[in-house]
Amino acid sequence: MRTGSETIRTAMVGGTTIEYSERGEGDPLLLVHAGVFADWFVPLAASQTLDDFRVIRVRRAGYGSNAPASHLTIQNHAGHLTGLADLLELDAVHVVGHSSGALIAFQIAVDRPRLVHSLTLIEPAACGPFEVPAFAELGERFVGPAMGAFAAGDLQGAFDTFMRGVCGDRSRDIIEQRLVREGYEQAVRESSFFFRDEVPACLKWQLGLTEVPIRQPVLILEGGDGRKVGLLSQQVTEVATTLLPQAEVALIADTNHMLPLQDPDALGKAVASFVRRHPIGALA
Repeated sequence: MRTGSETIRTAMVGGTTIEYSERGEGDPLLLVHAGVFADWFVPLAASQTLDDFRVIRVRRAGYGSNAPASHLTIQNHAGHLTGLADLLELDAVHVVGHSSGALIAFQIAVDRPRLVHSLTLIEPAACGPFEVPAFAELGERFVGPAMGAFAAGDLQGAFDTFMRGVCGDRSRDIIEQRLVREGYEQAVRESSFFFRDEVPACLKWQLGLTEVPIRQPVLILEGGDGRKVGLLSQQVTEVATTLLPQAEVALIADTNHMLPLQDPDALGKAVASFVRRHPIGALA
């Protein structure tokens, strides 16, 4: 994996500022990061596995310096990203979303089906049509206590509780390994928006089954270690494949919900292989 700094640009979409970087040429890949913090996809965006593509990494509104004027719904986030695609004059993109970013990617495909050429959903958050029975236990054990800590003014405690529950005890080590200590500290700061705004947005997000006319190729990626500690990721994958019967499923070994940071090259290989089989411009 290469290292090096990105050139971060800003774009005004729907009255809101978002940030993005891009590199390379070829079919465009739009990387839609998970919640909590924005830099989940920094290593993937830099990975040589994606050198054949135009890689567009966004920092969604609410993260970093991108302070929105009001509450943002999943639909709002999706609208920002379709607005960015329009600014970049993209007629079609491969959309890659992780966790709550997978919900946003899904919403983009519903709202602008002609824009989304293929859809990769990485460990979708268990909300809306992806809600499953195992999420109740997660909410009781980790999400609720994390939100309680945030409400009490303990941002560090909220971050630690949520990340340990969703991503395991080594979450801090993994973040610092990939994003260094400053990246970890930034992640904690950015999580304020997540707890204040994005968690409620995810819990309120709904799509009826009749609103899911997604016919594009779909890849669902799951961290293989998740099935060793609970049923959540497997149940979400099973629901997703019921909603999207055309979907392919792949498990990335030795990873969990943190797979974009744990093994970005394995993730990049899986995404690149899928996208190459569905090039933009190919006949349906």
